[in-house]
Amino acid sequence: MRNSFSLSKIIVLLFALVLVCCSKDDANDVAFRYGMSQFQVDFRAKETIPAPSINWPDEIGSFALKTPVQGLKIDETTGSIAVDRDLSLGENKVTVIAQSGTQTWETSLTVTSVMKYSFWVGGRNHNPDSDVVEYNSILQLYADGTLEIELIDNPDSKGVGVWSIDDNIVQLWLCTYCSDEDPQQVPQSDEHSYFEGVMENDILDAKISGAWYVVRFDPDSTIQYGNFIFEWD
Repeated sequence: MRNSFSLSKIIVLLFALVLVCCSKDDANDVAFRYGMSQFQVDFRAKETIPAPSINWPDEIGSFALKTPVQGLKIDETTGSIAVDRDLSLGENKVTVIAQSGTQTWETSLTVTSVMKYSFWVGGRNHNPDSDVVEYNSILQLYADGTLEIELIDNPDSKGVGVWSIDDNIVQLWLCTYCSDEDPQQVPQSDEHSYFEGVMENDILDAKISGAWYVVRFDPDSTIQYGNFIFEWD
């Protein structure tokens, strides 16, 4: 009789252990995700990524970014993410943590800032040792990698070219007074202007600044003529 009672107790204990383990597994099995894993926003646009879906196991918890990302701020209560003007151009990897008590869950998404079209005002000088620039030019950058440039109040000066950005380094290949040229052919032309600068982007403004050169293939030469600045308008 004593052996039978002990066996019953063991069976009950094993059953209780199984229930506890299963309840823990259920607690950890939490669906936590945003509507999409890839979000695209316009450069310097203010937008909001909607709140994620999550089935909290017990008490409702809070949200946080695992690593801070410039230009992104998360609502700790809802998990929605505000996108501000200083989000970096290109892909921004984001990991969000949800926490309830001692339990945490993570989900990841990518927020990509794209420059579909942008309008810049600035100019260039002819002195490599000076950063003083007259703002007399309009620069337009397009999503397909082409650009247009012209001197203010001088429509005959309209030119074309191409642009690219790698991290925060911007490169422009262009010519003025050549509106009829194929923009893609400008980098291969015998003489054109080449601009290379750094893009700075904050809440108040965006700016591209650096040096510009005249590129000639015959004779082969790359000469720095001065510096340039273009500001987001």
